[in-house]
Amino acid sequence: MREAIGGAWLLGIAVVIIAVFTSYLAFSVNYAKAFKVKDGIVEKIEKFEGFYGSPSDATASPIKEIDVFLKKIAYNNQSKCSAVIDITNKAGSKWAGVNGSTVDPPGSASSSKQYNYCVERVTKIGTGGDYTTAYYKVTVFYGLKLGFFDTSSIFNLTGETKTIYYPKDGGFWGT
Repeated sequence: MREAIGGAWLLGIAVVIIAVFTSYLAFSVNYAKAFKVKDGIVEKIEKFEGFYGSPSDATASPIKEIDVFLKKIAYNNQSKCSAVIDITNKAGSKWAGVNGSTVDPPGSASSSKQYNYCVERVTKIGTGGDYTTAYYKVTVFYGLKLGFFDTSSIFNLTGETKTIYYPKDGGFWGT
């Protein structure tokens, strides 16, 4: 009887170690995927020199390319942007929330709605007022989703674009 109890404990310890290792591996894969998503979104915004338009436009837009990119790598994590962005819209800053191909532009983005990623535009005007620059902060979400356990709304990853002179936003940000 003594060996049976010892074998059960040993089996239990082995199962716990395997579960911890598997969880760590799954979380690491999700983190790497979120990093790839963030870098891809930043790259598209820099390529188009701004974040504007809608995916239904006949012309190419960063939102359309980002949507195709996200579908290609199957990214679907969601969380509230208000948890990571100061929603009081400090001077020179506005944010938009994006769910796949649906964009809630600044002013209509809800602090209680969940989005796939958030884009914040920080505008700076030159000292003489003769030029405008902006940079964009992109926030994506990641975590571990199991049937009984979901941490995807807890963790986020933020990145910034380089400074863009005369950003092409087509009035999207209201400026």
